[in-house]
Amino acid sequence: MTPEKNKVTKIIILFKSILNLLYKGMCRKDTEKKVLFMSRQSNRPSVDFELLADRISEEHPDYSIEMLCRMMGGGLKGKASYAFHILKQIKSLSKSRIVILDSYCIPVSILRHRDHQVIAQIWHSIGTMKKNSFSILDRPEGRSSAIAEAMDMHKNYDVIFCAGEGYRGYLAESFNYPPEALTIVPLPRVDLLRDKEYQRRKRDEILAKYPSLAGGKNIVYAPTFRKGEDEREPFRKATEALKEAIAGYGDKYNLIVKAHPLSDVESDCKEYSTMDMLSVCDYFISDYSCVVYEAGVMRIPFFFYAYDFDEYMSRRSVYIDYPGDLPGGMYRTAADIIRDIDAGNYDAAAMEEFVNKYVELPDGSAAHFMIKEIFSKSGGKSWT
Repeated sequence: MTPEKNKVTKIIILFKSILNLLYKGMCRKDTEKKVLFMSRQSNRPSVDFELLADRISEEHPDYSIEMLCRMMGGGLKGKASYAFHILKQIKSLSKSRIVILDSYCIPVSILRHRDHQVIAQIWHSIGTMKKNSFSILDRPEGRSSAIAEAMDMHKNYDVIFCAGEGYRGYLAESFNYPPEALTIVPLPRVDLLRDKEYQRRKRDEILAKYPSLAGGKNIVYAPTFRKGEDEREPFRKATEALKEAIAGYGDKYNLIVKAHPLSDVESDCKEYSTMDMLSVCDYFISDYSCVVYEAGVMRIPFFFYAYDFDEYMSRRSVYIDYPGDLPGGMYRTAADIIRDIDAGNYDAAAMEEFVNKYVELPDGSAAHFMIKEIFSKSGGKSWT
């Protein structure tokens, strides 16, 4: 360990000790019948959080609900501001019997919680693709192993959900838990992806606002987030290449570009999420993003545009055999993708098999099964 990392580790240990003393004082009062949702993926609750909250209100009306969703800002000012948000998280944690996360949460991992609290990690992606957390320690896009150990990364989960059996081992590795600790239930958003009436209403809403999308076939391009690099120029070049390839077919296709929410790149149809845009999508293009599984659940043909394959594999890599496991393989050029889209060169059966390997759709509501599992954990713990 370098002297600099050793210094940071000592600061983290001191920081943990102070917060645990503060938390211990707050925990003198008993918890409330409250479910606390926390995320740093977005500044507003995700559709998964909203669906779970609605289900809790319906099935457990005696529980109150609190949402604490805030992204960590950049620079010293952003981190300082987030430190105050952590204090708010700690106060709410001390009062909550159930905590639901969709991302790594600092106070959940570093604090010593009461035995009767239940902490559920639902993660924020369906299916598996790029490596994360413990799988990429000490790599360019990963954390330092020393920092991860000092921060007790991904500790204290009572239940972890994954979308399918094919995903289980990979997600367990990323959290450093045994595979049997994971429970197979996909994210609640699959309920909406399978809801034909909801998709029809969303499609009508989007087409009313963007009537130009009603003419021609819609191609949604949604690449993954690339950490620690200036992605604007390669993203621009990749997007321009798609536009140029599509231009050769006249007005037959519309390109809708949806950058990752954490990306510093402009998106089309800003008021709608990538998931929303699937309601008007005829063909879906991504690279290493799990959104392809969402398109697959809706039986939308999807294609892998890996223009920076070699560089990305050296920086981060993915869990699956890429491109060996991909239905139809990967594309390095935009022209080849658009050519195959126009020719109908894709194997729908292979795409369905690929999705089913990593996403097991329940017979009923995913939100219901997830809440049922979380509250069953709660029922098995003593409140004294």
